[in-house]
Amino acid sequence: MKVTKNGLAVCAATLLVSTYAFAEPVKTEAVITAVDGNTITAKTMNGPLTVILTPSTKITQTSGIAKREARPVKALIPGLIFTVNGDMQGQTVTAEDIKFKDRDWRAAVAAKAGTVAEFAELRSAIIGGQEYVIREESIVYFPTGSAVIGVTYKQNLTALAQKAPTYGNYRISILGFADPTGNAAANERLSQKRAMAVSNYLRQTGAIEPGRVLSPSAMGEGTTAPGEAAPVNNTEARRVVVRIVTPKVQLNQ
Repeated sequence: MKVTKNGLAVCAATLLVSTYAFAEPVKTEAVITAVDGNTITAKTMNGPLTVILTPSTKITQTSGIAKREARPVKALIPGLIFTVNGDMQGQTVTAEDIKFKDRDWRAAVAAKAGTVAEFAELRSAIIGGQEYVIREESIVYFPTGSAVIGVTYKQNLTALAQKAPTYGNYRISILGFADPTGNAAANERLSQKRAMAVSNYLRQTGAIEPGRVLSPSAMGEGTTAPGEAAPVNNTEARRVVVRIVTPKVQLNQ
């Protein structure tokens, strides 16, 4: 069978049209849960959403009725409520433009600062040994580049979650780490993903009151949890340290 150039052109055009037919224009509001380079993980009223940024994506911050300001990608932080316009395939949107309000950005920044302050206070208390006591600890190790929790570690986390309420006025500290291989910024993002994965799993067990889980913290590479021995190799460095802590003087709540 002879295939002409015109025939090939028609086939190519047909495939191109078919590809675009699967993408639907969409405008939706969501909240950012994680940012990894040009990929945003978010949640909408209808469920999870992945947003892909491209070099042509416009990011705009609005304030008042008419004020508009172009913002960089780094302005997109966890906790930020935003609206995205783009083409959607499945649960993924390739963003043409993203808009968010100044007040929502400030609220996200304040929440992030609160997380940092919360960890700093807890870390200081544990190191000082004056307020908090570590009751239980579980360490989850991860393969290179992964934030997927292994079956054995899920079992360990479930056991820890079931035991936590027996300590009364408890809190759960979750610290994520990465090994020093590769880019430091990417490693910090990966350590955050790992901590978030553990936090989400613990909450889903149903054994823990959500308010008792401290916000998961990304510790990046080359650091340790308070009182923890430094990892001896990269395998030990790729981890999340989970601790049940209580005040030295128990308070009834």
